[in-house]
Amino acid sequence: MNRFIICFSLLLGVLSAAAEGVVKGKVLDKNTNSPLEFVNIQVFSASDTTKLSGGAITDTNGFFQVSKLADGPYIAKVSYVGYKEVVRHFTISSQHQVANYPVIYIREDAKMLKEVQVTGQRSAMKLEVDRKSYDVSQLVSNAGQAASDVLENIPAVEVDNDGNISLRGNSSVEVWINGKSSGLTSDNRASILEQLPAESIERIEVIDNPSAKFSAEGSAGIINIVLKKNRTAGYYGSVQAGADTRKGANTSFNINYTSSKWDGYANIGFRHRSNEGYSDSEQQYPGSGQYQNYHGITRNQGNNLFTRAGLTWHMTQKDDIGLSGMFMKGLHRSWGETPYHYGLLDTGEETRMMFRKTIGRGDMNMLHGEFSYRHNFTDKHFLDITASYNRWKADNDNWYQDSTVYYGTAAQPTEYGYQYRPMFMNNRGWEFKIDYENPITDKFKIQAGYQGNLNHENTPQESWIDRSSWAGTNVVEDQAFYNRFLYDMDIHALYFTAQYQLGKLGIMGGLRGEYWRVDTESYTWEQEHDATKRDEPFKKDYFELFPSIFMSYQLTPNDQFQLNYARRLRRPWGGQLNSFRDTRDATTVSFGNPELIPEFSNSFSLNYLRTWSQSSLLVSAYYRPTTDVMQRINWRGSADGLMYSTSVNVARSTSSGLEATMKNNLFRRLELTTNLNAYYYKLNGFSYDIDGQTITGEGRHSFTWDARMTASLILPYDISVQMSGRYRSRQVISQGYRRAGYNVDFGLRKNFFNKKLTLSVNCRDLFNSRKWENYTSSDTFWRHQINKRGSRKFNFTLTWNFGNNNKKKRPEREGGEDELDPQERYEGGGEM
Repeated sequence: MNRFIICFSLLLGVLSAAAEGVVKGKVLDKNTNSPLEFVNIQVFSASDTTKLSGGAITDTNGFFQVSKLADGPYIAKVSYVGYKEVVRHFTISSQHQVANYPVIYIREDAKMLKEVQVTGQRSAMKLEVDRKSYDVSQLVSNAGQAASDVLENIPAVEVDNDGNISLRGNSSVEVWINGKSSGLTSDNRASILEQLPAESIERIEVIDNPSAKFSAEGSAGIINIVLKKNRTAGYYGSVQAGADTRKGANTSFNINYTSSKWDGYANIGFRHRSNEGYSDSEQQYPGSGQYQNYHGITRNQGNNLFTRAGLTWHMTQKDDIGLSGMFMKGLHRSWGETPYHYGLLDTGEETRMMFRKTIGRGDMNMLHGEFSYRHNFTDKHFLDITASYNRWKADNDNWYQDSTVYYGTAAQPTEYGYQYRPMFMNNRGWEFKIDYENPITDKFKIQAGYQGNLNHENTPQESWIDRSSWAGTNVVEDQAFYNRFLYDMDIHALYFTAQYQLGKLGIMGGLRGEYWRVDTESYTWEQEHDATKRDEPFKKDYFELFPSIFMSYQLTPNDQFQLNYARRLRRPWGGQLNSFRDTRDATTVSFGNPELIPEFSNSFSLNYLRTWSQSSLLVSAYYRPTTDVMQRINWRGSADGLMYSTSVNVARSTSSGLEATMKNNLFRRLELTTNLNAYYYKLNGFSYDIDGQTITGEGRHSFTWDARMTASLILPYDISVQMSGRYRSRQVISQGYRRAGYNVDFGLRKNFFNKKLTLSVNCRDLFNSRKWENYTSSDTFWRHQINKRGSRKFNFTLTWNFGNNNKKKRPEREGGEDELDPQERYEGGGEM
């Protein structure tokens, strides 16, 4: 009898446990039809709405599940920052233990306040499992700007005076367009991003610790620029025109069409830009008792045409074929005047002055074409194949006119000089990708794929001089400064990842194998004209494995932890490998180093995400040791006394830091996005032998922090105001440091005629404070430099939107809930 009672009790327990109810479903963005993660699901008892019966947060695919619900009526509230709350009613009973919602759509927030219409704004930032996504289309300060200006306003991203990009203080970062390199390299991306119009960009994704699925290039991570490509039934588009107070102007036209069989889009834009900057430098050479100072002014103008188009054919319900392309043509002009003053340190006497006038002219052409095919076995089981061709061509002409006047005891007749230096950059490449994804079960998923990149560069440059006149009336070819640089790099990669969900614990592990081959040649004038005098090509090949592991734990419905690891690298780019000695800078002779090898980093990060109904907080701690760090070193030549600069693998470094990103929605009108990044950087000491001397660098370490805040305010009469500010603390650089700096941008937008017409006014660099100031030194020199690329600028942009969307506007239900789509009408109460 005792055994019977025990067995009967156990059976009742099992049956009662099995009888516990479940509500589950999938949450999608109403506009994009894409899954939303970190959406908050709260389940309340219908009889007592203050009693929380359970909760969950959607996963990366938008799925959620709340278990252990007793019999009875319930209310499920679906909420996400920047979106309207959605409510669902369901009942758990012995006959219906599972309430299933195949799709729950939620919309971005828009409120009606009495007699005044207040337009809701799309959330400017979204926190995802492996990335942070910034909706830059909503930033008023970006109107009329270029992609490089947009990146300057992204937290933890930095763009210097030359267009070089860094992430969390590290310049080893990949920049992609639409998830691919799209022809961007370290040689050309500054020029391309300077001309890519901001109005064509939908969002910026920052992937600071990519998994094995992504290219291992970029020890700091990947910045992905996603261009606009909306899908809404019907046709729609816009016309835009703008101007700024620096004599710049822009105009663009775009149109989109979507149907059940075809998706198409086209965009064409023209920009004229104009700005003025300056550079200051003080250099001292204690050993020789001399100094060199200058203050140079530069003016730049440019015109560029940007166009892109794409067409997707939905061949069957499971097969899509797409063709897309992007073309950019740019012309730029520059003028500069720089007086170089030379003298004696002890007396301050100026011994000579060289006045240099520079003129630059460039013609740039960029082409990207892509073919894509996708087969969907199911919604989440698919095969993607893409092949793309990239071409970059830039013809640059530079003229330098010098006149040198001597003073005092060194007085002698004025000397004149003339140089004409043309350079013709030619890059082309192919990229192939195959991606396969298969959810084996609800809890187990695999990904696998191949990526191949084949790149070739052929860049000749010449020099023509006249040492007797300013005007260049008797020019001859300067054979000593002729160079042709040939550079080939082929990369082949295979990857595999597996993801498993074990209750609240999620694990994803992956391994990526990359083989790459580098082949460089650098010809002098003699080698160009006599092949028998050429050196053997400089060749290297590598094979490396790049593991990654991601673990996440859902502590509570509102709290999640993530622990990530990935091995990354930074390859030297073409210009760093070219041994040609460049003397365009009158103060320094620069050249590359073909002996450079890649840097390798082990990147660790620990993330904590906390969400509230109208706020979210992401805190990330990261640690990244790096070997064979590539650094530029500077020294004074032992024979000629000139300054030289090159790149070498000098030492090890360690970066560690803490980044916090906070997003708050206040009073349904004000949105604040705050980012604080504090990191410690340590570069070990080094000793390097070159030019018959030993160049030493002491170990350097510093604590640096960077803070940004963007405030977006919605006012009555459909007016939006935005202000963003940034402060950058002092930062250690090679052989010196960079001073602290700050900048502020402001923008205002007003909509007319139910958003058919939009006027945007913004001011870039409101306090005219955006500049770079560096101090560098060694045993033989000391240098202070200031560089400012532009100054305060006001932009005025007018946009007209048009279209004939087939999608009908649905009335709102009581309580603000949207009318359900047909596939959303099922109210639960049984498995489907």
